[in-house]
Amino acid sequence: MNDREILAACLRWHTLHVHRLGIGAEQRRFQKEQKELTGFGGSDLEISRRLTAAKRVELAALRALAKVCAKLRGNQQQVSDADVIDVPVRLTYDRITDKAKEVQA
Repeated sequence: MNDREILAACLRWHTLHVHRLGIGAEQRRFQKEQKELTGFGGSDLEISRRLTAAKRVELAALRALAKVCAKLRGNQQQVSDADVIDVPVRLTYDRITDKAKEVQA
């Protein structure tokens, strides 16, 4: 399992996911327009068919990505979490609380 295969599977799924989200947004716009015109929502048959097809292809790419991840997990049994996670993480929260405002005053 090399990095190219992992990257290709991730990019394939992400591209298909974004495509499906776009079709879903198109369907929601259509439903909103229909609700404004008729008072009832509704779906366009053509958009619904494209959405169903996009979901199927996206799920197939997701299954392929899961297989790649499973193979990678199998190859990394000897690696401990301490070896993988060596990047320092800094958690910050920018919102000033009431108590912090009192201290600043």
